[in-house]
Amino acid sequence: MERNLDPNSNGLLQDYVQSLFDEGIVNDQFSQVLTLKTEDEPDSVLKLINAYLNDAEAILSEFPENMDIPDSDFKRLAAQARKISEISLCIGAEHMKLACSDLIQACDEKQGRSFSW
Repeated sequence: MERNLDPNSNGLLQDYVQSLFDEGIVNDQFSQVLTLKTEDEPDSVLKLINAYLNDAEAILSEFPENMDIPDSDFKRLAAQARKISEISLCIGAEHMKLACSDLIQACDEKQGRSFSW
């Protein structure tokens, strides 16, 4: 089934995606993800992005509760941040990948409380 998009909305979407690149939120890997869209599965990219967001949200939701306990397991938190970094790398979420690198470093240095939620 072919969808007829308003030409103005398609242009707005392209402008928005370009702004994501310009601001460093996504990288060239995201361009590769965008090429996965096919006529047979026009929503494949949307499904992939939603899966990424759901996975990242599930992992991130554990951080505040783990950070508030006196004996925080920073190795575990760093491992979770590495998971997010890996899935961010696959989808091209550059800004999230960079944020995870900072979080991993803080966890490795056992300074997790310096982050504000």
